[in-house]
Amino acid sequence: MQTESARPHHRSSFPSLWRGVVFTFQAAVAAVAVVAVGAAQAQDEVLQYAGGERDIEPLTVVTDTTVSAQLVRDLGEKFVKVESVAEAGQTPGEVELSEADREAIGQADLVVYQGLGLMPGFIAAAEKRDAKDRVVLTERVPEFRLIEDAEGTVNPYTYLSPSLRQFSVDHLTTRLKKKLEPVAGEIEGNRLRVNIELQSLDRETDGLLEDVPRSERLLVTDNRVFAYFAKDYHFQLLDVTREADGKKAIEQINRNETPTVFPVAGIGGGALEDWLEAHRGKDVPESIGLSKALDALWLGEPNLPTGTYLGQFRENVSTILLGLKPLPAAGQESTERLE
Repeated sequence: MQTESARPHHRSSFPSLWRGVVFTFQAAVAAVAVVAVGAAQAQDEVLQYAGGERDIEPLTVVTDTTVSAQLVRDLGEKFVKVESVAEAGQTPGEVELSEADREAIGQADLVVYQGLGLMPGFIAAAEKRDAKDRVVLTERVPEFRLIEDAEGTVNPYTYLSPSLRQFSVDHLTTRLKKKLEPVAGEIEGNRLRVNIELQSLDRETDGLLEDVPRSERLLVTDNRVFAYFAKDYHFQLLDVTREADGKKAIEQINRNETPTVFPVAGIGGGALEDWLEAHRGKDVPESIGLSKALDALWLGEPNLPTGTYLGQFRENVSTILLGLKPLPAAGQESTERLE
């Protein structure tokens, strides 16, 4: 006899399928709208700032992560030559600087990094440079919008909030314009374009998440990387490595019939999988699933959608949506409609 807690979640799959169709359609429309509207607005505004001399020596920039590196490229384009110390697939907090890394940081025209304790070794090396030769991307993020844990440690992953990333865009633009004065107009135009894209991404995400009631917006994971994302889009984020969060996760999963929990690539050490194995079929339903890993610590290969900040962000949103509102299994739709 199957107990109530072990019984697979049962929901009408017709609304779920419809939501899946609507979600796919919305995502396609939103993506086109971002490109069409954002690009059109940005192009008009970029033209106002164009006209700088183009034949200049590229600025050598060293960054901490691939996420920071892409922002530099988005703003500086061909006027920058960027190298990231932490490569794709490397967890920033686990990277140990080599002598070559320290030398590159010491000789770069500009050093750009996230700050807030992300990659302490990189920060220590960067702080040996003059203030005019380094940029802390989180320096202009309002303090009241930073998230601290119970021990007072500030969460460094502000870039998972498109609205907070705009503070980094503006700050980096100011510094790049000083370093690349002949093309300052073009860099300013790029700032406008990037911020329009971020604003469009924010609105797009809000629209897509309308299908998930706020009471059901639950991210059960084994870390706090997505804390800023959760705050912006009204999710409850529970880190099962914390005892109180683990107990609350069991309660919320059963109350909301949450179908999926979410690991993050490169962090957690399998703690979420261990937690799920320990509680599945006992404290939480046997049917609860483990989503594919969310990506946040590095960007994917350049030829993949996750190779850009916008592409990776959208991929994460899609993974979360399909995890919380999964499509019905093949044949399930027709069976339930007959019933």
